Amino acid sequence: MIDKIKKLKNKEGGFTIVELLIVIVVIGILAAITIVSYTGITTQANNAAYQQDAASIVSVADAFYARTSAYPTASADFTNASNYTKLPANIAVAVTTGTVTGSVGADPCTAGLGTQTWAVCKTTAGVKTYSAKVCAGGVTVYYVKDAANTLQTANSGAGCP
Repeated sequence: MIDKIKKLKNKEGGFTIVELLIVIVVIGILAAITIVSYTGITTQANNAAYQQDAASIVSVADAFYARTSAYPTASADFTNASNYTKLPANIAVAVTTGTVTGSVGADPCTAGLGTQTWAVCKTTAGVKTYSAKVCAGGVTVYYVKDAANTLQTANSGAGCP
């Protein structure tokens, strides 16, 4: 009996290197799946936020037109407290005459205002500024979609060419 106990005590137990490698590979695969899923979810959330913000800007432009029979021509027209409908504090509009591309501007968002080519600019304070063109037929608001920054538009009235 004592010999059996000594044999069991001397027998070393543990995992083989192959078993440990299999566990490490499985953990790596699960981590990769999680990271890819998280990236997709955040992209979808950003897309929805940009689209909703653009729709809010269009609503403000429509309300401004209903009140004044003209579309807003200045950035301040979108945030003016005297308007019945105004944008939240974290959304701003920068009217531009430039050719807007599907780019996201870098903070500070004030460089080249009026001729900026970015669609959206995010500040470190969390304010998103959207480029918009104003013409006699309406307002076109620019925003980006997906990780490739595909340029999208939302129109008030007929929009601008």
